[in-house]
Amino acid sequence: MLTAYKSTDDRLQAVDVASALPEGTWLQVVKPAAEEIAYLSTTAKVPEKFFRFAFEVDSCPRIMVGDRCILIIINVPVARSADQYDTIPLSIILTPEHTITVSQEPTQIIPEGGDREFNTRRRSRFFFQILNHAGTIFLRHIYHIRQRTEEIEIYLRKSTNNREVFQLLNLEKGLMYFTAALRANTIVLESILRLRSNQQLRHLLPMHEEDEDIIENVIIENKRALELVQTYSDILSSMMDAFSSVISNNLNYVMRFLAAVTILLSIPTMISSFWSMSLVVPLQGTEIGFWTVILVSFLASSLAGIILKKKRML
Repeated sequence: MLTAYKSTDDRLQAVDVASALPEGTWLQVVKPAAEEIAYLSTTAKVPEKFFRFAFEVDSCPRIMVGDRCILIIINVPVARSADQYDTIPLSIILTPEHTITVSQEPTQIIPEGGDREFNTRRRSRFFFQILNHAGTIFLRHIYHIRQRTEEIEIYLRKSTNNREVFQLLNLEKGLMYFTAALRANTIVLESILRLRSNQQLRHLLPMHEEDEDIIENVIIENKRALELVQTYSDILSSMMDAFSSVISNNLNYVMRFLAAVTILLSIPTMISSFWSMSLVVPLQGTEIGFWTVILVSFLASSLAGIILKKKRML
């Protein structure tokens, strides 16, 4: 899918991709067909291989310089469900005329309602703002993982099954993906900052002092997100170890309780079995014999219950 936008009057307006694309257009490409890749390659004068890096599962963040374009690949987070998170590559191609983003899945490139803050005509600023928003999404998902961890913890305290542990495992897996992605993204961001000294790339990625401040803030935010991810990952690992023991203890308590109940129920059964034998027993065939059996069973069970209570089996 190919869509094009251009900032006009502080808003993003859709542009017809079938017509000539004006300078300063943002082209958003999501899982494009071969015909769309060929069209973009011809229109924007970008090698076709630059569009295919976003479709490689093991594509790592990097920077590639072409004859008249720069390819920057970063990892962005995606939420598969409330407890499952992953990262996918996002390719950003900068040409002297356009900004192109390529991804295998739909992802939020700019925040909702951010039309006034994002100006596609200022390509460098627009590019750095995309990087900044990607870091913001990481932080948003990290805080959501923290909230989910606290919610799961409440259920884990009384749980006797592994469902909550598997939920924590999925969250921990997502944090591991985030850790690898943020480390690689930070390296790419620092490399972008070093490109300001390359005079040959000034026409592709012009940097003003305000732009450098934005990219430096993005690097700081990525490092902060990386520290948070590592901290929460350590916390989750400790929680999983602790709550595995909690689940085992809860299960032991249930088994201990069932064993105590079995003992209490077996006492009346044993006493009534003695009086129901086909032998001569005291008070056999009398009404008072029945109530005597009931009273003896109740007293014996009560005594056993008191003993079990003192031993904390009930």
